[in-house]
Amino acid sequence: MSDWLLDQQYRFNGYRVRYAIHGDGPPLVLVHGTPFSSYVWHRIAPHFSASHRVHYFDLLGYGQSEQAAGQDVSLGVQNQLLAELLEHWGLE
Repeated sequence: MSDWLLDQQYRFNGYRVRYAIHGDGPPLVLVHGTPFSSYVWHRIAPHFSASHRVHYFDLLGYGQSEQAAGQDVSLGVQNQLLAELLEHWGLE
């Protein structure tokens, strides 16, 4: 995880959300706050990936995820996104 590249994408409400998964073991999902991006985890995630399958993503409208004028990036929308990603990743 030397480069902070979110190499996968998920389509949510017509927008591209970027994410990555690294490591092996029990799942661990890292969610950043606003107005930041998943880059806040760049020093921490590699340590967890030694013992966990680490899932991280950029919230809609932040970081490497798609950003558009007038886009709804409210917490309610971000909660929907997280729920869909958990399902997409096969996590409870």
